[in-house]
Amino acid sequence: MAEDKLMATIATPVLSNAVERLEGPWSPGAHALRGMAPLRRGDAVRGPAYTIRLRRAAKPAAANVEVLLRAYDDAPAGSVVVVEVVDDVGGAVLGDIIAHRLKAIRVAGVVVAGPVRDLIGLEEFGPPIWYAQATMLGLEMAETATEAQVELSVGGTRVAPGDLVFADIDGAFVVPKATMGALAPIAAGVIAREEQWHRSLAAGRSLLETLRTPAS
Repeated sequence: MAEDKLMATIATPVLSNAVERLEGPWSPGAHALRGMAPLRRGDAVRGPAYTIRLRRAAKPAAANVEVLLRAYDDAPAGSVVVVEVVDDVGGAVLGDIIAHRLKAIRVAGVVVAGPVRDLIGLEEFGPPIWYAQATMLGLEMAETATEAQVELSVGGTRVAPGDLVFADIDGAFVVPKATMGALAPIAAGVIAREEQWHRSLAAGRSLLETLRTPAS
């Protein structure tokens, strides 16, 4: 379908503008996963959220390692893995080894609201990745408690399993799946309006003239 093709390639700023037209002023902020930088400038993904929450465990246990690794192993192909880091867990929650596995099982991308490491290895072995910060320190897996497929709060933004995550050079954005049908035609209108503005500017018109011209 044309709408599916549009939403598969839509840029996050256009999506943000469409959400604002649908839900009202300031509403896109409730969908933005703030502070997420792309590992590679050219990467762009869209997919359903597979969520992981990591926090400091009450006590170290060998079983914690198995639960954590299984959470990454279980990520479905085509999903966007979203990781929330609640506490200081020692260091990076994604490095080149885990990233290599995620690429091998064909996840669409990874959004890490926390530290990553091995940036060169992530570029070589990983899928598209967005992250909050880099460190050389490793994760204390035995001291980390893991929850998979739970609702997250990433910088105050709600991310539920199955929500659609969009990420590109401008950042990461999340939209409930039920909202997409209403957003697609609005997004098409935003794109058409911006194309008209660019034609106006290319013709030498001022910003005031361009932005006050009603959309045709």
